[in-house]
Amino acid sequence: LARIVATGVTDLTNMQLSDGGWGWFSGFGEHSTAHLTSQVVHGLTVAQRNNVPILADVLQRGVQWLKTHQSQELSKLIEGDWRREHPDRLKNRRKSYKMKATNMDAFVAFVLTEHDGNEPRMTDYLYRDRGGISVYAKALTGLVLHFQKDVERRNMVLRNIEQSLVQDDENQTAYLRTTGN
Repeated sequence: LARIVATGVTDLTNMQLSDGGWGWFSGFGEHSTAHLTSQVVHGLTVAQRNNVPILADVLQRGVQWLKTHQSQELSKLIEGDWRREHPDRLKNRRKSYKMKATNMDAFVAFVLTEHDGNEPRMTDYLYRDRGGISVYAKALTGLVLHFQKDVERRNMVLRNIEQSLVQDDENQTAYLRTTGN
């Protein structure tokens, strides 16, 4: 098992792209994605916590890529707020924007929280927009709030998640309804 883990860590290290993130392909036209970078950084973080040697620069560069990504997404959310507040002043405005935080924003925030790097304003957007994200993203947002010791909002997110809980007492099963909520 130790050999398999070491090989996996080496392979992931070698697959890190020049910008510090991870994507499907390396080399010419390489393109890091938030999803793969979050997965790899989280996996390497778990490995490191379990005493698997990880080159410090590898994690540092991955975390920095995620911070930069989160900063760009936060700028889009701020621009979305501006557009909501000033609908009459949009002519010739060409900035990128988005109106709501997304599932991916929750994943990135969670991974950055593991490195004390999450931007608290992103947490605020995730909390504000929690009604439009998946149950899994709500759970990640709850973990971010837990790490930030924001008990009141964490508990509200937990109650939101519990609204998706379906229990079958007869069969002694339970699951989270992930659609239609």
